[in-house]
Amino acid sequence: MATTVNDVTLTVTVNEDVKLNGYQVGSKIVQSIDGINEASRRIMTVPTFETEILALSGTAGKGTYMTSKMQYIRVSNLDDTNFVRLSFVSGSLNRYDMKVPAKRTAIFTSPSISGSMAGASFNAFVDFDSMKATADTATVDIELFVATT
Repeated sequence: MATTVNDVTLTVTVNEDVKLNGYQVGSKIVQSIDGINEASRRIMTVPTFETEILALSGTAGKGTYMTSKMQYIRVSNLDDTNFVRLSFVSGSLNRYDMKVPAKRTAIFTSPSISGSMAGASFNAFVDFDSMKATADTATVDIELFVATT
């Protein structure tokens, strides 16, 4: 069976609109990502304990996207009070954590992460294979959008 899905271009627009003391200091950046042939959007509830929200691997599967095809991930915290902690894990050795405050969004365009307990020392980037989330004080809803080639 031949595919009927054509590659398309994902257009991402980031628009900061702020005027300080009468001067516009915001910016608008438009990024085009060609070759997108898979996209998914999911709204899900994140509990107050760590739970996997997506995985990357050499092959696609249930809730798993191919690492080499990952182009764009957006996680929006839909809660109006509580933050969500995102954890990017590569095996058991590398972990990168970030806080996404209430009503805020985080965008990722690469699976490569790095973490170090040695200050400014840097070895190399590695691709994460699991993205996990943990709600702060109470469950939060997030929106997860993923686009791949």
